[in-house]
Amino acid sequence: MTTKMVAVLLGSLISFSVLAYDTNFSLHGSRASFLMMDSKWMTLNYLHPDANKVGMRNAAKANGDTHIYIYTRNAGDNGVGFNLGNISPQPDWETRLDELNNMGLKPVLWLTPDDSPSIVNQSMDAQKAHFTSMVNRLDSKVTGYVTCLECDEYWSAAQVQALVAHLKTKTDKPVGVHLTSGLGGHSGNTAYYANADYVFLQTGWNKTPAEITAMVKHAMAVTGKPVVASEYAKESRTPAARALGDAACAAGAIGTGNGRSIVPCGYEAPPEEKDNKDTEIAIAVVGIAIAAWSAYYLHTNYDFELKFDMTDNYQTYGTKKTFSLFENKNKTLNFDMELSHTTTRGYDGSKLFFGFSGTF
Repeated sequence: MTTKMVAVLLGSLISFSVLAYDTNFSLHGSRASFLMMDSKWMTLNYLHPDANKVGMRNAAKANGDTHIYIYTRNAGDNGVGFNLGNISPQPDWETRLDELNNMGLKPVLWLTPDDSPSIVNQSMDAQKAHFTSMVNRLDSKVTGYVTCLECDEYWSAAQVQALVAHLKTKTDKPVGVHLTSGLGGHSGNTAYYANADYVFLQTGWNKTPAEITAMVKHAMAVTGKPVVASEYAKESRTPAARALGDAACAAGAIGTGNGRSIVPCGYEAPPEEKDNKDTEIAIAVVGIAIAAWSAYYLHTNYDFELKFDMTDNYQTYGTKKTFSLFENKNKTLNFDMELSHTTTRGYDGSKLFFGFSGTF
């Protein structure tokens, strides 16, 4: 019988990667009802001091929502009969967002309204300052951001790209872009979505399920980005609105903004890792140098055995020596020592191994 007792095994695994956004805050599967015209509610204006917050959030939960769309400022987007068109940051917002999270409604902040020239005509520096302020205050309480509602009404694609890029330097939450009706808005300019994680697609009103299906599939095919069917019905709680949301999900949308019936909507494959190649190469070179020098030194001075093994998938090299501690007839006891370095895709690790082996 042969036995081996491992005394010490030391290893290290070092890798670095950057994700497009933190998938713990993914919008895949999101379900919102931001337009409820029968009650003259638009959840975007939830943070207005006079908004019926209890009514809005209870209605959203009753409609099966998991997320809620909210403005961080407004200077004119009233909708029809909403009368809540003036919103500016208030000291109680953290508490308001806590209330929503505690109910299971994850806030998605919309950072810029339409119909608000006094806001959108401010400089890009002023826009970035607002974005930064909201992230600094509220990032821990939200699950994602949309840069602007119907951005193409007032900003160019280059301006929106710059704002998205700025926002993504401040948060690791996902960022979406919403335009006027149709892919790329009225002008069909899909460059607006260039830096975004999600397309918040406005299909327009009075669409059939077949038309919604075609628009979602087209948006996915053209942009290569996940699509939230965010605006397709003025009253999110009707069977007709839910049928449109269901059609969007069946077509491949990963979320809805005006109600649906089905729960599953959008499968999220893990985003590709963007390897930090310079760091990986530096770590690999240092590991190789240390292992090679150690192996050569031990081989030259202490008669250690050199080891090298290579396939298409990995390379292992190092040194090994076995010391005989006891030998008597059929019984032996050895002390094994091994130092090695292994390199595979995404992994560089060194191992120092001490063990005992023997026959009894």
